[in-house]
Amino acid sequence: MSARRFPAPEDGLEALGVLADALPDVPTAALKRLFASGQVLRAGRACGAGQRLAAGEELSVAAGALARLERVSPAPLPGFAVLYEDPGLLACFKPAGVSVVAERGASERPFLGAVLHHLASRPGRPRLVHRLDRETSGVVLVALDRATLRELGRQFADREVGKEYLALVHGAPREDTGRVELPLAVERRPRRGRPPVTWGRGKEAATAWEVVERFGRHSLLRACPETGRQHQVRAHLAALGHPLVCDAAYGGRGPLLLSALKRGRYRNKGEERPLLARVALHARRLRFVRAGAPCEVVAPLPADFERALACLRRHDRR
Repeated sequence: MSARRFPAPEDGLEALGVLADALPDVPTAALKRLFASGQVLRAGRACGAGQRLAAGEELSVAAGALARLERVSPAPLPGFAVLYEDPGLLACFKPAGVSVVAERGASERPFLGAVLHHLASRPGRPRLVHRLDRETSGVVLVALDRATLRELGRQFADREVGKEYLALVHGAPREDTGRVELPLAVERRPRRGRPPVTWGRGKEAATAWEVVERFGRHSLLRACPETGRQHQVRAHLAALGHPLVCDAAYGGRGPLLLSALKRGRYRNKGEERPLLARVALHARRLRFVRAGAPCEVVAPLPADFERALACLRRHDRR
């Protein structure tokens, strides 16, 4: 059976990385399964995913095994947009309700499909620099080469990236500005009714915040996480006593309804369309360094968030 060969372009690359660069539309999990099944050969012997190659050294994979690999189809995604682009980086607008990585049991990868659709036939494998929760909208950085991935990963790890979120919360903070400094721990098996991330123990975490706009029973905050823990903004604002609107996992209850703001608006609640039906968090701005110069990317507020704010200004008065 014929085989396809994949030469390493430089010294020291892991075998998994060589295949990943050559097959940008194949998910990493599928490539790992290919290695685990012994179908990737190096000098005629099964090769491990973590083995490092010399420049020009080749991996070979049977054509039949390649044909059976899971692939991501390039496809447009409603709401997706490219906010900034250079040869090694895309800054993308991720709409709410879309995961940046494949969810358990899901075969579709719409975010990656949208990135591949934008790149068309350009070489290089897109790799996420960081992540956003499924229900959070806003800026996501995607590296197109290894050097960019390493450098931006270092900036995130060294806390050199400025991150700004807009958060619509329940209640009204007494102060106009503040800072939450509480360690956070991910609950691997959270008990029913408990949030997936809890505060008071775990890894250090800090979030600065300020009030952007006050309504009656709600407030719009600007939150700037200084660390990068899972669910950090959601958990810290809940700990502050002001959970995000629609964030039921952290005490934010259900969708935002006009009838809750304007009583009597709907007699039959089953007919009502929510003003906002997802976690009210938007990754508004990222500041980082690119090619030695400061770079700032701003994501406009999505339509559902804008509509919710407009209704609050009209109907949720102090």
